[in-house]
Amino acid sequence: MKEETRLIIWGTIPAVVVGVITVVVLFLTIDAFAARSAILGAVLVLIFFGFGQYVVGRVLAKAPELGLAVAMLVYLTQLGVLLILIRVLRDVNWLDGRAFGIAIIAGTLAWTFGSVYMLSKHKTTVIESTDPKNTQN
Repeated sequence: MKEETRLIIWGTIPAVVVGVITVVVLFLTIDAFAARSAILGAVLVLIFFGFGQYVVGRVLAKAPELGLAVAMLVYLTQLGVLLILIRVLRDVNWLDGRAFGIAIIAGTLAWTFGSVYMLSKHKTTVIESTDPKNTQN
């Protein structure tokens, strides 16, 4: 399995679980309107982070030396856009802004923890070829 696919799966699973728990808790404690708003927030997290991980994987396949820079840029952009969405959509009448924000924050944390866990448990072996002419005695 490719690294990007593994990262997407390991990020998606906890984000979905936390998203479902968030929706159920908000449905039981507030109402169905809050639950629908939380569903939208959870789906946005899955789309944003899934697509972002796909982009980072494509860059790593083509230019591995840009991997860390692109990963940081994509992640910070995702967080920025999601925070802007929370801020802009918190007061609209067709969405429960608090439930929407809670679902986005919970899903983002779950995705991040799942990805970090996968990266800590599934090490990628990197072998650098050495040129015998460049070895120091």
